[in-house]
Amino acid sequence: MKTRFLAPVSGRLARWAARPRLSAAMFLIALLSACGGGGAFDVAGVGSGGSGVASGTVTGFGSVIVDGVEYDDSSASRQSEDATGSLANAPVKLGQQVQLNYSGSRVAQRIEVIAQLLGPVTAAPGSDGRLAVMGQPVRVVTSVSDASQSTPTVLDGYAAVTAIAAGDEVEVHGAWVYDSAVASNVLVATRVEKRSVAADPVQLGGVVTAVGSGTLRLNSATGTQVSGSGLAEIAVGQVVRVWAARSALAASPVVARRVAVQGVTASELGTAGGTLSGLASQYDPASRSVSIQGVRVKLPDSMTVDSAALARGEFVTVQVTASGSTLVASTVAQRSGSAGADLGRTVEVKGVTRGIDWSATAVSFTLRDTPIVAAAAAIDASCRSVSPTASVYVEVRGALAQSAATVTANSVKCSQSVPGSATVDYTGTIAAIDASARTLTLRVDVSGASVSGTWDAQTYFEQRPASLPVGLRVEVEGVMDQGSSTLRLSKVRLED
Repeated sequence: MKTRFLAPVSGRLARWAARPRLSAAMFLIALLSACGGGGAFDVAGVGSGGSGVASGTVTGFGSVIVDGVEYDDSSASRQSEDATGSLANAPVKLGQQVQLNYSGSRVAQRIEVIAQLLGPVTAAPGSDGRLAVMGQPVRVVTSVSDASQSTPTVLDGYAAVTAIAAGDEVEVHGAWVYDSAVASNVLVATRVEKRSVAADPVQLGGVVTAVGSGTLRLNSATGTQVSGSGLAEIAVGQVVRVWAARSALAASPVVARRVAVQGVTASELGTAGGTLSGLASQYDPASRSVSIQGVRVKLPDSMTVDSAALARGEFVTVQVTASGSTLVASTVAQRSGSAGADLGRTVEVKGVTRGIDWSATAVSFTLRDTPIVAAAAAIDASCRSVSPTASVYVEVRGALAQSAATVTANSVKCSQSVPGSATVDYTGTIAAIDASARTLTLRVDVSGASVSGTWDAQTYFEQRPASLPVGLRVEVEGVMDQGSSTLRLSKVRLED
């Protein structure tokens, strides 16, 4: 295939601008039913009708929670980008890196899921949690006491980091950070997901360390060299994603099908402002500037920050606005110290479900595609009396376990009074499906009750609707708008 390069900034802006916006009626409904939520750090426009961009890690679900701040995603598109620059519906999962545009009182309009690596593991992890994916250095966070103040990496398909093996196909999310100990930029992973199918094309990525005549180099002075047309438009220090044929990995330089710059820009932020969350990298106390997700941010001289924590590369969230081509922080929140903010360290998962045996001493269940384990002491009395056949609104607060494969709950509460626009999460059997009418009937597990659902262009299907037979077991998510008994589906996936 012919090597292809798409202008990474202007092309991306054009795609965002071309996506459908909420109608006035839909916007009003979403605004009135916004979930609100609970981070210790607030963002531009919250509660004041403002708008902005947020970029960070998915740390929970109510609607969607990004680094501790909740956004109503009941009418949002959820998409990811492929090697051609096309956008396709995508599931949103714990630990993924996302960029979202919001308006009003945290009403998300668009969510883009942004993986950093997609391809084979080329070096299994050592005792320090370091591995390589297509030659790119990755570090898995295995402890809640990690020096970076990061939460443990979400592992999907692995019980522990030691189960990751060379040759495995993985999708990795995280933040690129310069590590002086290895003289390279390293992807500190927030999620590692095992994939059952080998990707082709694959997706590499990292920080550009050199740009030559038709080439660039990733992550270190001796890192992977990439060739392609139009690379002169890319600058040293930018974070990029590189799509290439799988067979191209065997040669150097790797011939790119497409290269795109990752990260929010001053143009995208405009006058609205927004937030960036992640590990601090290459903090410069003289210029009072720091990189977060590959984006350089200026800290005003009058702003008080924990400079030592920034120099150590700890987790930080900044609210930023654009001043010309410079991004300037208006507030900074850090996890370090006694006054540190939560910033998503606590995982919150909320949704309507059924089929859980709340009478058990300890309870293990999956909610919003997130495995959860709750000891008896964590389960509120409000759950103990709920029948497995009854629909119940469940609120979980907890933290990623040391293995990082499950969330250990420290609080589980239940209510049979369901708030408006709460996300419903049911598992059951397809009783009827009409692809032309875009309707589905689900026979829900345990109770046998039937639930009707509809889908639209924003619904994510793991398998094409026309290929889903009656009798197939699936898990669905969606919203029952107030006054409706029909589930508006956001996701349909095969049961694990």
